[in-house]
Amino acid sequence: MKTSVRRLAVALGVLGLALAMAVGVGAAGFPEKPIQLIVHAAAGGGSDIFARTLAAANDKEKFFPQPIVVENKPGGSGAIAFAYVAGKKGDPYFLLTAVTSLITTPMMRKAPYGLKDFTPIANFAVDEYMLMVKADSRFKTMKDVIAFAKANPKKVTVGGTQLGSSDSVCAYLIEQQAGIQLNYVVFNSGGEVNAALLGGHVDLAVSNPGEALELAKAKKIRNLGVYSEQRLAGAPDVPTMREQGLDALYVQNRGLVAPGGIPADARKVLEAGLQKYTQGATFKKYMDDNMLSVAWMDGPSFGAWLEKEHGRYQQILKVMGLLK
Repeated sequence: MKTSVRRLAVALGVLGLALAMAVGVGAAGFPEKPIQLIVHAAAGGGSDIFARTLAAANDKEKFFPQPIVVENKPGGSGAIAFAYVAGKKGDPYFLLTAVTSLITTPMMRKAPYGLKDFTPIANFAVDEYMLMVKADSRFKTMKDVIAFAKANPKKVTVGGTQLGSSDSVCAYLIEQQAGIQLNYVVFNSGGEVNAALLGGHVDLAVSNPGEALELAKAKKIRNLGVYSEQRLAGAPDVPTMREQGLDALYVQNRGLVAPGGIPADARKVLEAGLQKYTQGATFKKYMDDNMLSVAWMDGPSFGAWLEKEHGRYQQILKVMGLLK
């Protein structure tokens, strides 16, 4: 009996040593195969462009020795992608686009996963949102919108995606600051929202700077204000909400997370490679083309920021009546 136990102990010891060596070799050579980058939204949107720009830059600049393969898993306001990546616990070969919905969707859906199930890797930038109207709209300034809305509660329509999204929060901030009631109309995508605005079916729409300024250049829309601390360098003629008497500040981050429980050294490799990406020409062009503001955060800093935002959104969504 003692001999059998001793043999089992030796065998387990050898197995443990082999596993330890395998982990050590894997960590030292990471990544040794392609990295899967899961996009929580459909192709063509801001997160998809962000992911594909990153993947293309890696092909060219080689900040990782293996390719980044982009896969879209849209649906459920990001819930499908979030659940999928949360289920890859400990696997550093998966990355996930992380914007506001990574916080709000699990919260509103009371999902079995949350921030604790992801490893923050890095944040790259923020979008400072704009409020726009159709080019021939009767609303020329935010004062026009507010005056009409006060006299006609819920008559001013705002197009946006699902309740709890960036669009709906931006609309809520205007309501809160101006003491008005808007009529928020839900669409399936940002593309549908823009089509509704251009078709005259809604009065207002919220958009990121890249999309809003492209439509403005084409003289299809007019930007009434930006939800930022100061005017954007690429849009100096668009006043901030604060300049117009509304203390409405909002940014959407653009970051990446991995599944929870990945090896610490793999996290550091990912973080270092992505920071190298931000120093290249492709990233700088992406930022300029999409009118984004640099907001680099390493993994620990990004994690702390996400936790703070989680608390803020809990309060916002409760006031909006979307959380009990």
